[in-house]
Amino acid sequence: MIDTHYDLLSIAYVAYLKNDYSYLEYISKYFHSNNVCGVIANLYFMSKEEMAKELHSSYYQEDVSVLDMFVKAKEVLDTYLPDIDILYSIEGADFIKDCRELERLSEAGLDCLLIAWNTKSKYASGNRSDQGLTVDGKALLRKAIDLGIGIDLSHANETSFNDIIDIIKQEKKLGKDIVVYASHSNSRSLCPVRRNLMDYQLEKIKEVNGQVGLLANRNFVVFGPEKELVSQKQKEDRFLEHVKHVASIVGKDNVMIATDDMNFCSDADSEYGEVAIFDYDKVASCVALTLSKEYDYSDISMIMYNTASNKIFNKIRNNKRRGVKNDRY
Repeated sequence: MIDTHYDLLSIAYVAYLKNDYSYLEYISKYFHSNNVCGVIANLYFMSKEEMAKELHSSYYQEDVSVLDMFVKAKEVLDTYLPDIDILYSIEGADFIKDCRELERLSEAGLDCLLIAWNTKSKYASGNRSDQGLTVDGKALLRKAIDLGIGIDLSHANETSFNDIIDIIKQEKKLGKDIVVYASHSNSRSLCPVRRNLMDYQLEKIKEVNGQVGLLANRNFVVFGPEKELVSQKQKEDRFLEHVKHVASIVGKDNVMIATDDMNFCSDADSEYGEVAIFDYDKVASCVALTLSKEYDYSDISMIMYNTASNKIFNKIRNNKRRGVKNDRY
């Protein structure tokens, strides 16, 4: 299984700050015992207050650059997961200084970028604002495309999402082979939370040959009071309904699986330890069993591994090796 969204770089950086690597040791054992062979690992940025609460009081410091944080987190993660296939991502670009720092991040190993988290930023916005891409955001996005970085649409609000898609279409007309996907998003028609994707957004992802990672998190699978009432089996079946619905629009060969396991934040908010659809101690077998209600072995392999491997991992690495250079900056 490849997990298309897990905040492992943030976990690694917090482990470095605490000088406590026990959680990474646990993750390493759990990956190997549960056939999780690949992951898109995120270093994520929220508001300063939320980062201090959820992660660590020293997580973000003005005198430590995002580049330095990324390099240290990657070094730690590579030490504890040396034989796991990893793409390295930043979720929420607000604290990246400019296009030059993005270029240095790419050189240091950055593979993917979510330009927005939930908040309004200098580049774009998530669902706490209606703002779209700013002038700086458009420049940062085009720079990311030129560097071969994968563009992750999750968390962008509708305006930012549409702005990103418009630029991707423009750049594709110039012959650029852009990897674009939503790493951890479900169907808003089945669970009407703003973080999920509307059907027209799924259609737009299909138009740019993108992929969608279905998120195994209760809060994005069932809505409102219902999430407290449904049984475990019903939650798993409802997750399958999200897979089927998204696949009906983008194609079953363009859906993937994301856990966004937030157990490491349970000290800050106990709900984080209660939202998993699947038991993370046997996540791959549980996901496969649920998918088997609708799909055969070849489809399950495609959804759980092949699509992410071939259309995300391999293509991003090829694009970064090529790197489209221009004089726009």
